[in-house]
Amino acid sequence: MKLNARMNVEKVAVMLLFAGLWIVSSAKAQTPDRVDVHGTIYELEGTKMLPLDFATVSFPDYAIGTTSRNKGRYIFKNVPVGKARMRVQFLGKLQIDVVVDVRGDMEPLDFTMKNEDFKIKEIIVTAQNNQAGNSTSSRIARTAIDHVQATSLYDLMALMPGGLSSEPNLDNARQINIRQVSDATKVSNFNALGTAIIRDGAPVSNNSNLQAMSPTVGGQAVALSGGSSPAGGLDVRSIGTENIESVEIIRGIPSVEYGDLTSGAVIINAKAGREPLRINAKANPKVYQASLATGFTLGENKGALNVSGDYAYNISNPTQSYRHYQRLSARVMYSNVFLNNKLRSNTSLNFIYGKDQRDRNPDDEITKTASRGEDVGVTLNTNGSWNIDKGWLKNVRYVVSGTYTGKSSYYQQVYSSANAPYSMTTADGTVLSNIPGRHVYDAGGNEITRFGDADVQNYAIYLPSSYLGHYNIDSREINVYAKLATNFFKQAGRVNNRMLVGADFRSDGNMGNGKTYDPSAPPYRNLSQNNATFRPRSYRDIPFINQLGLFAEENFNWRIGLRMLNIQAGVRYDHVSVVKGTLSPRINASFDLVPNLFTIRGGYGITAKMPTLLYLYPEKAYFEYVNVNELANERIAENERMFITTTKVYNAENKDLKIARNYKAELGFDVHAGKVNLAVTAFSERLKNGYSLDAGFNTFKPFMYNEYGRDEDNQLVLTGSHPVLSKYYAPGNNLFVNTKGVEFDLNLGRIDAIRTSFLLNGAWMCTESYTNGYNFYDNSGSGASQRKHVAIYEPKSSISHDRQFSTTLRATHNIPSIGFVVTLTAQAVWQRSNWRTFGNDSIPIGYISVEDASVNMFKPGQYTTAEAVKEAGYGYMLQNVSHSDAIKESYSPFFCFNINVTKEISDNFRVSFFANNMFRSYPRKESKRSPGTYITMNNRFYFGLELALTL
Repeated sequence: MKLNARMNVEKVAVMLLFAGLWIVSSAKAQTPDRVDVHGTIYELEGTKMLPLDFATVSFPDYAIGTTSRNKGRYIFKNVPVGKARMRVQFLGKLQIDVVVDVRGDMEPLDFTMKNEDFKIKEIIVTAQNNQAGNSTSSRIARTAIDHVQATSLYDLMALMPGGLSSEPNLDNARQINIRQVSDATKVSNFNALGTAIIRDGAPVSNNSNLQAMSPTVGGQAVALSGGSSPAGGLDVRSIGTENIESVEIIRGIPSVEYGDLTSGAVIINAKAGREPLRINAKANPKVYQASLATGFTLGENKGALNVSGDYAYNISNPTQSYRHYQRLSARVMYSNVFLNNKLRSNTSLNFIYGKDQRDRNPDDEITKTASRGEDVGVTLNTNGSWNIDKGWLKNVRYVVSGTYTGKSSYYQQVYSSANAPYSMTTADGTVLSNIPGRHVYDAGGNEITRFGDADVQNYAIYLPSSYLGHYNIDSREINVYAKLATNFFKQAGRVNNRMLVGADFRSDGNMGNGKTYDPSAPPYRNLSQNNATFRPRSYRDIPFINQLGLFAEENFNWRIGLRMLNIQAGVRYDHVSVVKGTLSPRINASFDLVPNLFTIRGGYGITAKMPTLLYLYPEKAYFEYVNVNELANERIAENERMFITTTKVYNAENKDLKIARNYKAELGFDVHAGKVNLAVTAFSERLKNGYSLDAGFNTFKPFMYNEYGRDEDNQLVLTGSHPVLSKYYAPGNNLFVNTKGVEFDLNLGRIDAIRTSFLLNGAWMCTESYTNGYNFYDNSGSGASQRKHVAIYEPKSSISHDRQFSTTLRATHNIPSIGFVVTLTAQAVWQRSNWRTFGNDSIPIGYISVEDASVNMFKPGQYTTAEAVKEAGYGYMLQNVSHSDAIKESYSPFFCFNINVTKEISDNFRVSFFANNMFRSYPRKESKRSPGTYITMNNRFYFGLELALTL
């Protein structure tokens, strides 16, 4: 009832907001005169100005755009009179973004575009903040990507406020975290899961990833043989940077156009259109990489084709060459305009191959460990914009994308102390012997075995102490996405209204063969879970997840004298199979307190991440109980020895799973004084109902465990019947994360006298995370007769706290005439600390009965001391607790100095060099929690070189 009431309040608030904005806009003066805007786009080649076709020209505030054609000419019909932003873009050219005064007596507006290279005076090799009034985000241009020599999308995160530099290698799976300081696996994984990676307008999804062996048994979804975890975000090692034109990273409250996210979004703008042939080669101590890219026109009115390819090879350790990662990617994009320059369309085909491999170490004769994880993906995408410009309707944008990703994981290892029962059935309650199809009876004629026709050929085995385990996961992920968005525009006096209305649909599924292995050599048992076992699982029977999203947004701009009020307000509704729907209102606003000098801004919004296949359709939990084991009894003839097991199977699905939501709020200001720009943002985020795999009251299942032995007549008789509890993990909403902080970005601009620009950014962040489910303690032994009641402890028994304050100062010196740029980076971590606070984790509040799994809660205040618990006969429920994590582990300030150098040798050749931690600073600190243990801060010294040839 409370949830429905809150949703109704949100609906009413959004409706009133839209109505108020529309009334204000309608109350203004009548629609002003409209005029035509036209001109020519040129490109500067040497000292010559040449007409440039296929440049994108737009008025973003009015949601209208066109393309220059026929010797660089463009024209807009019926553009409202008044000041408006105008933007000109072309691949490889410096973007033009200016404010023009549209009026009736306008002359043609001509623009000349310069090459986006390192000979530009105002070179930009850092991230740039977005315009106030929209989502808090940063844009990273192509020159910045080249300057930092990024090997994957992950390396660009160091340019964000609070971002820290790291080794640009491909050792392990990389996932992107936004506004995240905690190192806890669950927190980090969910933050990455809630970060949307959007390429060519479509999300690159990890929703159908199932590359984990035993989530319901171990409570964790660790990826087999490398790659991204099904519980985390996409492994962005697969996304190279060579075919990227720019990247926008949304950290704040995103437009309602973007759904299925909680943390933020990374929007990749890929290269499209004509560009010279570019050949790049880079190397650092671990990575060797080569790429090429080019774009060319196909003739008059036939469009343009842009092609690129990339290969990277990574060795984790030069002394361990048997561990390596390879990436091969290729991309073809066709761009054209149709319908008399009304429809702009891009159609691309992407291919990606990645292999994370650990060959068997020739010196490893004991474990013989080897693994391999291969990804082969193909994406077909088409997107575009149809400029209608009829009345209020300005354009319609569309995206249709389909991705197929084949993932094959392999792992082998020689196991020791591996004795465990295993049978080949997947049917609950099946009792099998070691002889297929054999019915076994006790002395009273009662059948002990129990199986159906499907298990006639199956049997039970007792695994040897040591064997070579070898298993695979075959995954064939299918992701389909489609979006249609319509822009409307209306102007009344000094008020602009641009409304966005649209819908998107996505479907994620997996058609792989799933987990397969030899049943006589299954994966190693989970030692932490009594009687737990494994079974193969086909992914083909798992239903697809279908999500439908509807969104509407008002972009309201009101010029009040010299001041501007900007409001971006919208609401989004998402409906997903099984867990139904959720409403997500969002608003961003800004107002110029002092025109052209001081702007305040703020926002509030709700973002939601839908559950993935891992959580909606978890695998079943399997348990194996030994009824008879005579395999080592030498008094019985070998061919008569019996081995009988009972298999228990439990469905781990959670029909009450909720949708995870993040409540985001921001407040900040911008200062613009000449070349100096300062942006400060305070934010608060409260993630509720995050997904996790946890034990709960419903994941302890009672079972009467029967054991048999031989009597004097050599007949099987019941020797014991013991109640036991089978414990497993099921999807839940127990993860809660609260993050707050302050980000700042100070750009002092270029000081021409010394040819140097300075930028200082940083962030202070504090994260509080905990699980809100009950905690359980089972002090039972592994034997059936040793099973005891399971103690119940209070939820939220411990809270993790993480804090960090870091700043980064970048000084960029450039000499445009010779194409020379050098950036010196001073990265400081002024504060880093972590600790835990503990609640009642030493006195149980109840127990789960071993007889029937009933929940028995003690009366409040019944037991307040350990002695009282012991006197009541529940001493075995007292768990040993250690509060060493309550000691605050703090680190003294430490610094890391990096250098990036880029030099254009000629118009066709460029060389870049970087060195991270160039002074080799490795401060050490003794741990307060573990005296005698030392922690080393900072990355190790790391360097690299890149050569680029342009033809």
